[in-house]
Amino acid sequence: MKRNLIVLLLMFCFGGSAVAQVYNLGNSANQPGWYKLGNLVLNQQGADASIEVFAGNGYNANFAQQGETYIHFRTSNEVSENNGFFGSGSFYGTGRTKLLSNVTVVQVGTNSWDFYAILPSYTGGYPTLSLHSSAGSWTPALVAATVPAHSASFALVEEFHLSSRALFAENVGIGTATPTERLSVNGKIRAHEIKVETNNWPDYVFSTGYKRLSLPELKKFITQNRHLPGVPNARAVQQHGIDLGEMNRVLLQKIEELTLHLIEKDKQITHEQIINLQQQKRLEAIEKRINKR
Repeated sequence: MKRNLIVLLLMFCFGGSAVAQVYNLGNSANQPGWYKLGNLVLNQQGADASIEVFAGNGYNANFAQQGETYIHFRTSNEVSENNGFFGSGSFYGTGRTKLLSNVTVVQVGTNSWDFYAILPSYTGGYPTLSLHSSAGSWTPALVAATVPAHSASFALVEEFHLSSRALFAENVGIGTATPTERLSVNGKIRAHEIKVETNNWPDYVFSTGYKRLSLPELKKFITQNRHLPGVPNARAVQQHGIDLGEMNRVLLQKIEELTLHLIEKDKQITHEQIINLQQQKRLEAIEKRINKR
């Protein structure tokens, strides 16, 4: 029993060859701009490295200064390349501070890679850079430097891609840090289709007992209030926005009421046209009698 326990402990501690390294990233010290972060040694044949950077921009114990960046880098098969670069990768950031921007990897050798990025003004005294890899090693070297010209380099794609279903228990904000609804967007939205669920669809307008304002009553209301009844005025919309489902319901109600008014007016016009035609015939008959005398 004791022997089996020792074997399990050894398997847990040494069963894989994964390398986990944690370093002090270093401080940008009020000098924002391009920096060389360090060097990654990682073999070819599809080796992976995950680099996590935890830091901030300031030291005032303000969570809005905090930021994190996650980098995934993967080598090639020593054959496939992109303009002489035998690797690829992506990165994304979280937190209120944009910690790393424009992450770029320079191929120093077949298995050697220098990482560059733009840092904010103050990353702090003890930011951490962690490397998770089963085949790689990291050499820290934070120094202000730009990407060497004419080097075999690759700008990592900045994206956060979810390939699984995402569930959010709290409000979500896009372009805003203070979402007040389940989804608050500070900006434009483009979509092929938007489906809004609403109740009390105004088919009741066409019911026999539905009472609508007459045109004189409607004119009086508009003159006094400068908007249609049941429709929010400009000030209310400016302060509170509009509910798409409710607004569509109200607009359809107004369209249906207008349709009934048009039907009623068409009926009146048709009746008047018939009367006018009858009167025209009577006048023509009278003119014929007069002309015979």
